[in-house]
Amino acid sequence: MTQTLIIEPDGYSSRAIFEYEKMGPVFQGEIENSLKSEISLLVVRLAHIIDKDFLVQFPSLIAIATPTTGLTHIDTSYCVKRNIKVFSLRDCKENITRITSTSELTFGLIINLLRMITPAHNNVCAKSDWNRYQYQSRQLSTLTLGLIGFGRIGRHVASYANAFGMHVMAFDPFIDQEVFIEANVKSVDLNTLLKKSDIVSMHASWNSNSECIIGKTELSLMKHSALLINTARGALIDESEAVSALKKGKLTGIAVDVLEDEHSAKSLSESDIVLAAKEGLNVIVTPHIGGCTVDAMHITEEVLAKFVVSQLSEWDG
Repeated sequence: MTQTLIIEPDGYSSRAIFEYEKMGPVFQGEIENSLKSEISLLVVRLAHIIDKDFLVQFPSLIAIATPTTGLTHIDTSYCVKRNIKVFSLRDCKENITRITSTSELTFGLIINLLRMITPAHNNVCAKSDWNRYQYQSRQLSTLTLGLIGFGRIGRHVASYANAFGMHVMAFDPFIDQEVFIEANVKSVDLNTLLKKSDIVSMHASWNSNSECIIGKTELSLMKHSALLINTARGALIDESEAVSALKKGKLTGIAVDVLEDEHSAKSLSESDIVLAAKEGLNVIVTPHIGGCTVDAMHITEEVLAKFVVSQLSEWDG
C-alpha cells in the first residue's frame, strides 16, 4: 500500500487525486509529524524547496511526483542517495504536447516588451501622459525570432511567430533537421542566431550539470536593438551581464518568467533583473506563471498521476 501526501492541494485535480487513491490513502496539505513517517509518495508543485532538510521528515519515502518539467526545486542528488525516485513531466513528454500555457505567456511577453505596453499603460495612468511617440516600436512581421531550444514549447512559439509573419530560426543540436523543416524554421548555430535575431527566446532545458548559455560573450554578439526573453530556467542566462548590457545600450529589453535564485533564500530585492525593473528599465518580470493556468495544471497533474500509479504498481507487482 502506498500512502501519498499532496503538499500543495489547493485546486489540485480531483481526477489526479482519484488516481493516487487507487494505491492507498491520500493526505493533503499539512499533516501531523507522526504520519510523515508513513508517507511513501510525495506530490509537490513549486512552492516548497524539496531539499535534504525537508526530505528527512519522510523516512519511508520511495518517490516524489512533480508535475513540472524542471527539477531545480528538488535536491535530486540527495534523492539518488536515498534511492528516492523522482517522477516529472519529463517522463510523460508524449502526453503533454497540448500544453501551451508557457508558450502563450512567452509570446505575450514578446509583444508586451516589444510594444512597451506596460510602461505605456503606467505612464498614462500615473502621469496622464498621452505621448504615443515615445513608444514607437517595430512590427513583428519585419523581425526575426531566434529560439534557443526547439522542444515542445519552442515549437509552439515558432508556430505563433509564423502566424505573425516573422522569420524564425532556432538552435538545438539535439533535434533532427526534418523537425525544423516541417515547422518552417531555419536551423542555425548559436552564434548565427545571436547575431541575426531581433528577439532571442530561451527554451532550453536545464539541470545541475548545465551551463549558462547566454553570458557576456553571447550578449556581445546580439544586436543592440535585440530583446531577450526567458521563460525556461533562470540559470540559462547570466542575469547580471544581461542587465549590464541593457544599461549600456547593448540590449533593448529583457522579459523573464524565471530567475536564477527563485528557489533560494536570496531576496528578490537583490535580483539584478528585479532591481532593473524597479529602476524603470525596459524589463518585465513575472513570478514563474508560465504553466500556471487551470488547464495546464490539471492536465499535467492527471497525466503524471496516471504515469506514477502505473510505475509504482509495477514495483509492487
